[in-house]
Amino acid sequence: MTTPEPAWDVSVLARPIVLRVPVQLDGDPDPMIVVAAWAVERHLARAQAASRLLAWLAHRGVVALRTAGVVFEVRELADGWLLVHSGAEPEPRELAAAAWIRAHRLARDRAATQSPGTPDSS
Repeated sequence: MTTPEPAWDVSVLARPIVLRVPVQLDGDPDPMIVVAAWAVERHLARAQAASRLLAWLAHRGVVALRTAGVVFEVRELADGWLLVHSGAEPEPRELAAAAWIRAHRLARDRAATQSPGTPDSS
């Protein structure tokens, strides 16, 4: 039996990214910064769209977002993605390792909940 693989390419975690999200976007910001700002805004508004934006960031190796007053860790859950207040200064490699472990556990959990013979829906 093979080990279930995560639904996304976790190899991006080899180069984990902590993005600094400015209070105001000026000039011609990097698209990743724009998406991060939208994700924080949607997260604070408790909007569902935050999960999709966070998935987009995570799939590019983003493990945390640093705002003016808070550092958020990007976390995968069984049903989406969310931001969690970081209790300490983020260590990118530790966050990447935790994300890798979480992705593999979720893959295993998803595989265990599928009926035998049911094709993967992803």
